[in-house]
Amino acid sequence: MKRDREPADMVEIGAANRRLSVGIIVLPGFTLSALSLFLDPFRLAADDRDKSRQIRCAWKICTLTGNPVVSSSGVAVEPTASLGALDECDYLAIVGGVLPHYRPGQNTLIELLKRADKRGRAVIGLCTAAFIVAEAGLLADRNCCVNWFHRDDFMELFDGFLADTTSLFHRSGRHFTCAGGLGAASLALSIIQAEISEELARKSASILMFPYELLTSEQPALSFNGVRSPLIRKAIRVFEQTLEDPLPMAEVARRIGVSVRQMERTFQHAAGKTAFQVREELRVKRAKELLATTDMSLLDTAIASGFTDTRSMNRSFLRQKQNPPKTYRNRS
Repeated sequence: MKRDREPADMVEIGAANRRLSVGIIVLPGFTLSALSLFLDPFRLAADDRDKSRQIRCAWKICTLTGNPVVSSSGVAVEPTASLGALDECDYLAIVGGVLPHYRPGQNTLIELLKRADKRGRAVIGLCTAAFIVAEAGLLADRNCCVNWFHRDDFMELFDGFLADTTSLFHRSGRHFTCAGGLGAASLALSIIQAEISEELARKSASILMFPYELLTSEQPALSFNGVRSPLIRKAIRVFEQTLEDPLPMAEVARRIGVSVRQMERTFQHAAGKTAFQVREELRVKRAKELLATTDMSLLDTAIASGFTDTRSMNRSFLRQKQNPPKTYRNRS
């Protein structure tokens, strides 16, 4: 990728005479964590010690209107450049946030992303901005990395796409989508590793107290976060993704690359429960969320949570020592 040449007063570090350029567009309601965890690794890699001069890499913060934008936490961010300055950036990252701010059909933004694609730039969708990268048609494999929390929303909007809720970030051609959070830092460090050096990527990770091995790790599962076994986390992720239409345990084992016996033995050893019991807990948790936050009928709630009918849902609630679904809703 073409990079900006360094000004004369920036040549003191290293022999390289080019620097990586990253343009960032923050959208209304963006999440501060996605922005800061993506930007800080570049800041730390850009200069020696704790100086923050833009020497090895540079960054520009933009908004669609040129005015300050307020994050989901209420903190406002001022743009440091106009949208036109993004044309020369190697990477163009868009930072989204709370889903109510996502609006399909933002033609100005979509055309900007398509123009960056035609220029050979890499486009990055952070947090819910991944939805916009998908909408712009830039994901060749139709696979988008989204947070498990937004999976259902994504699937409703993008028929025929895959929602990757396992990876911290996903690469599709030269473009990236990322669920945000730790994934934003992992993606930034991976870019630094590939574009500048592994040494500087490790330096940034160390200062941020970010485990470098997480660069290729998966998103934490919705439940049982205390479980360390990668195999169980993968199985739980399959459970979460197929909750409405549960798979036979043999198919779950096949997807995670082990035998049913090995999977069950691992669950008993690491979680003290069978795979069926863990999945049932996930179903009951989903049903409780729906009962407390929606007006869905008990039957629709049961089906949406992976139960065959209300009787099977009632039995599971009883096994989990919970109030019956109807009582739970009334008290909620």
